[in-house]
Amino acid sequence: MTKKKKSLTQFYNDEIYAKTKKYQKIYGFEIGTGEHDAWNNEADAFKHTFMQADLALKSFVGASKMFGDFHEWQGDMSNQPKAEKNMDLWNNEIGREISKEIRREYNPIEVIKHINSGKMDDIIADKIMSRMRKGELITHPSDPRKYRTPAQKFSDEIKAKYHQMQEERKRRYPINFGKGHWVTIDGNHVFIED
Repeated sequence: MTKKKKSLTQFYNDEIYAKTKKYQKIYGFEIGTGEHDAWNNEADAFKHTFMQADLALKSFVGASKMFGDFHEWQGDMSNQPKAEKNMDLWNNEIGREISKEIRREYNPIEVIKHINSGKMDDIIADKIMSRMRKGELITHPSDPRKYRTPAQKFSDEIKAKYHQMQEERKRRYPINFGKGHWVTIDGNHVFIED
């Protein structure tokens, strides 16, 4: 009988699961029982967030996102419920945000040193738990918040800024000319009532 070899992905998934169990004992976040103990709960949220932060720090944010999105695509192929995918994508994004935060706080040599010494795991876990305590992670698929890509968030910010500017203009210039339209005559703007 031949024994099936584990892929690098499976080794990495096993490592992240072991770290999730380790930090669950330290921080006491919710974890289930049985084969799916880190599924649709705080342990699941921690696992996804940790994996994305860890991958982004060991490579770069783009690779981390690509790996996370590929994992969710695999879930789509096995009919993963949309609410579970939303939860995972949300927490994956927070993991990548944490990696960016860490890169701002530590110089590249310190990042590598902390990764090699294992200290980076503690730094990541502490940042995840801070966000989990503030309610920033999605810890169950029933959470009504919807994942938005960074591009969608940016688009929303632009729309909000535009509406804010429109409201400011209305507040500053509350003139109501009634019914009519503006025309330009010899370079002068003139309002003509209908």
